[in-house]
Amino acid sequence: MDQTANQIEAHIDRTRDRLGSNLRELEEKVGAATDWREYFRERPHVFLGAAFIGGVVLASALKPSSAGYPRSAVAGNGHSSAPRQARELWNNVQGALLGVATARIKDYIGELVPGFDDHYRRAEERAATVDPGRL
Repeated sequence: MDQTANQIEAHIDRTRDRLGSNLRELEEKVGAATDWREYFRERPHVFLGAAFIGGVVLASALKPSSAGYPRSAVAGNGHSSAPRQARELWNNVQGALLGVATARIKDYIGELVPGFDDHYRRAEERAATVDPGRL
């Protein structure tokens, strides 16, 4: 009887040690998975792209409504003037970069979070039924 109790106690101690080891390993994995520095080391281009897009969006949001450009944007021959063409080009570049960045961010989150793509698609469908002109 005494030997059985010792065996049970030893088994409990081994199990406790394994659980403690597993818990420490799990804590390390969670810490590594949520460490933004590690993601930056692995994918600096994503962070730099997001920072650039964020700067463009912020600059656009903070830009005064009258940017000092002349209101007569059409020259005498009916063609757009150079400042207007430059603004249109910049607006198109901003839109394209924002579109690419949001698509990349969505794909990246889809890789990190299981089931994200399905939920995102359902959210898009719900938004489309609420506001049909959205998509």
